[in-house]
Amino acid sequence: MEKENTVKKEDMAKVTIYRFDPTKDDKPRYEVFDNIPYKAMRVTDVLNYIFQNIDSTLAYRYSCRTGLCDACLMKVNGKVEVACKKLAEKEMLLEPLDKFVVLKDLVVDFAQPKTKAGSA
Repeated sequence: MEKENTVKKEDMAKVTIYRFDPTKDDKPRYEVFDNIPYKAMRVTDVLNYIFQNIDSTLAYRYSCRTGLCDACLMKVNGKVEVACKKLAEKEMLLEPLDKFVVLKDLVVDFAQPKTKAGSA
């Protein structure tokens, strides 16, 4: 007998993720993923779930998983967070860091800060 899915609707998150591939896209967009498990998970766990089960084109950094390397730094609901340490929330907006050039989706080039184009 197959085990029933025990994840309750209230234990599911809505995750909105910044998407941009400068080699293909003219401008960034946001993609919404609904009904994503999040209870007792970190932000990187949620990203892994989306990558493994829904969209394997999603780009994000995931390295030490212990908050030591800061490779997974991103904005979570507008605040800079270490994604492998940050507990997931019921509604999340995940975005790349503002100060660096986006390589793809949530991955930035830490060696290439954005220039302030148009400022005098």
